[in-house]
Amino acid sequence: MRYRLVILDAGFTLLAPRSTLGEALRGVLGEHGHDITDEQVRQAWEVADRWFWDDYHRPQNDTWGDDAKIDAAWRQYHSLMLGELGVEDPGHRLIEAILAAQYAPESWELYPDVLPAIRELRKLGMRLGIASDWGSNLFPIVDALGLATQLDFVIASGAVGLSKPDPAFFRLAATRAGVPQGEALMVGDSYRADIEGAASAGMDGILIRRPEWRERREAVPPEAKVIASLAELPEIVRSS
Repeated sequence: MRYRLVILDAGFTLLAPRSTLGEALRGVLGEHGHDITDEQVRQAWEVADRWFWDDYHRPQNDTWGDDAKIDAAWRQYHSLMLGELGVEDPGHRLIEAILAAQYAPESWELYPDVLPAIRELRKLGMRLGIASDWGSNLFPIVDALGLATQLDFVIASGAVGLSKPDPAFFRLAATRAGVPQGEALMVGDSYRADIEGAASAGMDGILIRRPEWRERREAVPPEAKVIASLAELPEIVRSS
């Protein structure tokens, strides 16, 4: 086998929100007396999501290497949604409630294929870790889901001052695992951040496209290796 290390992204690779952003937003607004429709949420989400991905893929974006900047980005995201909905937020009480729900460990769950894939990869002798563009609040989420004990390391970009697609971020993951970069495989859901970033550090990459994220606003070249489930990963590693 070619690989000794598999590096995994967190959000929408391993972790799924228990409620969609729209459902969570409607819940918070409902608690504060604002009744909004699914269509209103969809339109607001389109505006905020477009801003998010344009900003995330912005050249020299340094947001994701700093906890405070990550928090500010999410505040801007949710402020855009509230603005589109015509909901005023004096004192930012709504934003605080939305973020509290978003950051809470109980708001997240593992995809069903995660633990079976990890067990199979361990049988193959793989070292495993998370390297994600996420704030330091990733750690309690991973702990609460029982995932930390299954991994060799967890790297959150906001905690280390580095983020994707900086090759130094990926080199840090290989260093944490004690494995040469050329023997590492990155698996994530962003082509630019995960796959191109890994390539810049001398690593292979596999893009995961879960069904709910097939419409992500990102060009993916036809030659990219794409999987729909982590269940495909052990055989890929085994035959490498």
